[in-house]
Amino acid sequence: MTDTFPNIIVDTREQQPWEFPTHTISVAKLDTGDYSLSGLEEKLCIERKKTVGEFANNIIEKRYNDWVTRMSEYQYKFLLLEFSLSDVYSFPRNSGIPKYLWNKTKISPKFLLKKLTELQVIYGIHVLFCDSSTTAAKFAESLMYKVYSHEQS
Repeated sequence: MTDTFPNIIVDTREQQPWEFPTHTISVAKLDTGDYSLSGLEEKLCIERKKTVGEFANNIIEKRYNDWVTRMSEYQYKFLLLEFSLSDVYSFPRNSGIPKYLWNKTKISPKFLLKKLTELQVIYGIHVLFCDSSTTAAKFAESLMYKVYSHEQS
């Protein structure tokens, strides 16, 4: 970890942020996403989704299209999912949605997969299934290093 590596910015709305023990963290409002780097806020956007249920709820919100459009404008844009592709296929199981509500949801695994595919193909957002918060945080750190290094060259 070099002394010149910039502060990792965590959005003010992030309630349980990832920890980066070897880095300096700044909390600031980000227009889009949950994480970025100081000085690269207009280029790097990392969005985090903790559960497939959270993602499912987000894609039916009115503000979803605005978020996708804003995020697509970043040079480096990543959606890190703390769940697996298997969780998408087994939705609503393992979604965090209470079982008594499963039969009321109108969202299907096929619809979720369609939205995840659109994010990648139409909007150029890199979608990464990380399986856990720990793995997602490690991957985010790796992405930040690579983006910073690329920007310095």
